[in-house]
Amino acid sequence: MLYLIGIGLKPEHLTLEAIETVKKCGSVFVETYTSQYAKGTLEELLKITGKSFKTLGRKEVEEQFDSALLSAKSNDIALLIFGNALTATTHLQILLDAKEKEIRTKIIPGISITNMIAESGLDEYKFGRTITICYHSEGYEPETFFDQILENQKIGLHTLCLLDIKKDEKPQRLMNCKEAIELLEKINKKRKKKNEFEYIALVGMSGDMQKIIYGKENIKQFKEIYEIYPQSLIVLGKANEKEKEAISLLHK
Repeated sequence: MLYLIGIGLKPEHLTLEAIETVKKCGSVFVETYTSQYAKGTLEELLKITGKSFKTLGRKEVEEQFDSALLSAKSNDIALLIFGNALTATTHLQILLDAKEKEIRTKIIPGISITNMIAESGLDEYKFGRTITICYHSEGYEPETFFDQILENQKIGLHTLCLLDIKKDEKPQRLMNCKEAIELLEKINKKRKKKNEFEYIALVGMSGDMQKIIYGKENIKQFKEIYEIYPQSLIVLGKANEKEKEAISLLHK
């Protein structure tokens, strides 16, 4: 059996089901390239489960996981995933590969950033398609995420923006909200548009240094939160009166 297990945003987010499942598995893997804990360490995860594990980077999951997957035909193995188990496309592909190889699977969900967005004061039901803001580099400057934000705004919906992570680079890079806003404003200026975005930064959610910051354009307060990760950004759509009240009272 292959178990895909969401391990939340900190070790304390592990469900009882997740802990018991990890304990019974012969092999346990943790993918480390899609996110990281906002609070706590993988060592704490080891203490809670009492199970040693192997960490995997992007290449090891996307290109070199076949042998581990095949072993799940006769053994219980687990792939632990920060946040929720199937948020990233990579993990869905593993599920599809297992199905093709007639390997039994089970998904154990975990707490993710999508469970945190209501703390912003915005209505969970008023979010459109989630997007990822990607780093720009020479010869690679995608703008499809910007287009999707505009599509969401056309129908009054907010946009949850996940921020790029380059865990396999040395040094590794994790995009912060200030960088994300600067990139959106750069595209806005390039297109000579007059889109005036409002933002809510979700910083280190569930951690001891969690911050939720509301503002427009380049928020000055962001100088205080560069090193608190992971970070996500909300681009507001059309806020209703209750949402406006919540934002003004909760994030002065």
